[in-house]
Amino acid sequence: MKKNLAVLFLVFSVVFISCDQDFNTIGADLVGDEHFDFDKYNVQNLKAYSVSTGEVQTNNLPINPLGFYNNPYFGETKANFVTQAALTAVQPNFGTNVKIENVTLYVPYFSTAGSTDSNGETAYVLDSIYGANKESKMKLSVYENGYFISNLDPSSNFEDEQRYYNNSTSNSGAIDFDGLKIGHDGNGMPQQDGTRLNDSSDPAENDQFFFNKEEIVVYNTKLNTTTGVLEYIDLNGDVIIPQSDVTSRVVKGRLAPGIFLTLNREYFKKRILEASSNNLFSNNDFRQYFKGLYFKMEQIAGEEGAMAMLNFNNANLNVNFSSINTGEVSATSKTFSIKLGVNGGGNTVSLQDFTPSSTYSTDLSANLNQTTGQNANLFVKGGKGAVVYMDLFGGDLLNADLVAGPNGVPDELDEIRKKGWLINDAYLEVYVDKPAMSGNSKAQEPERLYLFDATNQKPLVDYSFDASVSTNSKRSKVILGGIVERDASGKAVKYKIRITQHINNLINSPNFNLNKNVKLGLCVIENIGEVRNYFYKDPIDFLEGPNIKIFPVSSITAQQGVVLYGTNPTGLSPEDTEKKKLKLTIHYTKPN
Repeated sequence: MKKNLAVLFLVFSVVFISCDQDFNTIGADLVGDEHFDFDKYNVQNLKAYSVSTGEVQTNNLPINPLGFYNNPYFGETKANFVTQAALTAVQPNFGTNVKIENVTLYVPYFSTAGSTDSNGETAYVLDSIYGANKESKMKLSVYENGYFISNLDPSSNFEDEQRYYNNSTSNSGAIDFDGLKIGHDGNGMPQQDGTRLNDSSDPAENDQFFFNKEEIVVYNTKLNTTTGVLEYIDLNGDVIIPQSDVTSRVVKGRLAPGIFLTLNREYFKKRILEASSNNLFSNNDFRQYFKGLYFKMEQIAGEEGAMAMLNFNNANLNVNFSSINTGEVSATSKTFSIKLGVNGGGNTVSLQDFTPSSTYSTDLSANLNQTTGQNANLFVKGGKGAVVYMDLFGGDLLNADLVAGPNGVPDELDEIRKKGWLINDAYLEVYVDKPAMSGNSKAQEPERLYLFDATNQKPLVDYSFDASVSTNSKRSKVILGGIVERDASGKAVKYKIRITQHINNLINSPNFNLNKNVKLGLCVIENIGEVRNYFYKDPIDFLEGPNIKIFPVSSITAQQGVVLYGTNPTGLSPEDTEKKKLKLTIHYTKPN
């Protein structure tokens, strides 16, 4: 009776929902594991293997890592960052009697606001900060960038797009960003490899920097023109004495947690406020003159460091000064803002230096069997990492019972098509090799994996079918899945990805463009809403099929990795082997 009702519902769905498929799927939104009287089939001929990405394209990423991330299994990543800058207003008139007050740089973290106390202070929870100690100290240095980041490749006579890679290279050659950095000479003048620009006396802004979760409070100040020091002032504009009296300070504004630095004001007075009008005439002129900022991270003794994912497009570089404009009697305070990142129309480069562990390198080399795809382990890692590629029904073989000769379709898929199943649900399950990941903390396991069409380098049809949303955009498309499942201790257990529509097309669609058994890719993803593609520096060369040049950009921004059981796990009991091996499960109804 239940099977008849299921078929009746399917017919109803076909009539009212689908006009272009022989069979529509039902149960695609069944997130649980109850499938009533549906029959179940585990695909027998899965092929899956990991491939090292090598160097990857990292210019103009939507999100950029900064800092240090040590994964006990995979190795250590160090991430620096370079960005161009843009004027918010070209050909500015700064007025006369210009006196610079201070220069501030603010880059917000990803965070969620909590409760606010009686003093107006809000508590925040930071997101996308990784490491065993998220408040580990590091040395942060900010310099002017000394290398012009071009849109077009000069080696192709400026006809091709210029691509920059994580190892400080481009398709034009190697780039020494660090060797070309520009600081100041002590008097505010530019000097190659000079003193860093964030030279505040507060060590939290440079030598003892950390990703602080506290709200940033900005107080009212004014410049002492005699001493050149910013002083706190009260509600009447009078200098607070003593300056250490925090209770008398006046709150000017509050900011969510982020990088908040005061930069060398004399440097920006000379470089911006006293710049030739020709250098500020347009942003093209400005970028040739002021090539942007270089963020350099260094580890300090006894500290491992931490890594944050940052959206530098939301950064603010403010030059605060006073001057007299036409029609004014006395000087007034003003702010001139400079944009960073692609929101200002400029370019950025993420410099990611990954040093693999010997264990990871050895294990990866031992599990690269593309011929059979029967590997004990699979490895996925973001950044310069690893991607899993798989063929769902094995290779193209001849089965004399089905066809007169090779038809380019795997035997197993031919057999299933012959049976005419109605597909109710289909999902891929990958279990975490917990012993291999035993040295990791909860934060070091990816929150999500992403399965995509690697042959055509696009999302699977199930991605478009899933319109579910979440308050956390990274966890939208919950029906599609790929979100980590954890045990009571917080350790990752498995990832489950639903591909019902894709399997339905493979088995039942008469459209050749929909029923092709394409190669699939599995990778770490930072944001499920970002599925554009970027380039490998060297294309992946497969034993079967054409090479692949691109893969999802959001896997480059993510730095986490996880060891998964493959199609042929070792060291497990027969029961655990059957349970934890990579598998594709199809729930179906037989046609009457």
